[in-house]
Amino acid sequence: MTNTLVTNHMIEVTQSISQNVLKRWAADVDAKNRFPREGIDALREEGLLGFFVPSKFGGQGGDFKTYCHIAAILGAECLSTALIWSIHCQQVAVLSDHAAKEQSDVLTAIVQKGCLIAGVTTEYGKGGDLLTAQAPLISENGHLRVCRSAPIVSYGAEADFFLITMRSGEDKLPNDVSLVLVTPDDGQITVAGEWNAMGMRGTCSVPMKFDVVVDCSRVIGKSARQVALQTMIPAGHLGWTAAWFGAAKGAFKCFVGQLRILEGRGKRKLNSDLFISRLANMRISLDLIEAMLYQATDRIDKLRQNSASLKHYEDVTYNIALNNLKVAGSRLAFSVADELVELSGLSRGYLKDKTLPFERVFRDLRSATLMYSNDRLLEANGKLILVENSPISSIWQH
Repeated sequence: MTNTLVTNHMIEVTQSISQNVLKRWAADVDAKNRFPREGIDALREEGLLGFFVPSKFGGQGGDFKTYCHIAAILGAECLSTALIWSIHCQQVAVLSDHAAKEQSDVLTAIVQKGCLIAGVTTEYGKGGDLLTAQAPLISENGHLRVCRSAPIVSYGAEADFFLITMRSGEDKLPNDVSLVLVTPDDGQITVAGEWNAMGMRGTCSVPMKFDVVVDCSRVIGKSARQVALQTMIPAGHLGWTAAWFGAAKGAFKCFVGQLRILEGRGKRKLNSDLFISRLANMRISLDLIEAMLYQATDRIDKLRQNSASLKHYEDVTYNIALNNLKVAGSRLAFSVADELVELSGLSRGYLKDKTLPFERVFRDLRSATLMYSNDRLLEANGKLILVENSPISSIWQH
């Protein structure tokens, strides 16, 4: 766990990067459909790419509460940068929690060189389900061949390492999954297309192909299911939601700031009950996301502090709440962006505007419900609810 002084320093550094770097370059990143190099370089220079690396390897050994705080600060100015950072940290957390001694050099490289790690979970026809895989690992002369395609790999062309989900063998079922660490030196890794999306343009989530051979020691963790439940899923849901929350909150704060300026100049009288009510409703949406994030991070950090066993991460009520965080966070964050466009009108909200960048935030946040589809999570939750022993009441337990 990070101490208070270290945490405060990281927050201050992040705020500086957000205001002085991301705010300057976010519109350019979006317009040119390019990787947000300035922001990632700034995070690298300040050592924030090693946030989840244990202190014995030179990292911060960060907690999830601070992780979400940083993601939200970054999201307020550039959601693409915030999501790249949070997805990278998700992979780093996986290595920190589950990698063997053979991978310790990767953690050191993250701290010393600022290496980026990308996750490769999507497959054509399967989507991004972490608990299943189609392409099998193939045994080859005492090594493992990783040969598969992925329709989306966020910042794939910029990554130094990849964590790839694979079916554990040709004779294994799709739910028998292995997580494999791959580097560009292991074989042929190619970008197989472009990223030209409505929003989140800076994530550069390109399709990729992998045909590499690795040592058997590159398989991470004893069980990919355990890796997913203990680390990958909570880090993903929390980091994404915090970044979305930051983007929506940042846009809302910008809007309120403009209202105060205009009201102070006497150019607009805020005497519309409907307008004021809509403003209040947006604040409710933001407060709901923040409350759910606080509850989720508090629970996850306690589990990690207590070195909780896998059964605690398998708890039905816990998993329903974690899925609900992602579903509700993605919906509510986008609803705030949508309402800001509506209240700002055609000329300021819908059109590109330097002082009110709601058009970009709207496009970016539209992706939130699609990143690991809400429909899939709702289907899972519906099934979990049917076997839940003590629905709802567990949130009041201490």
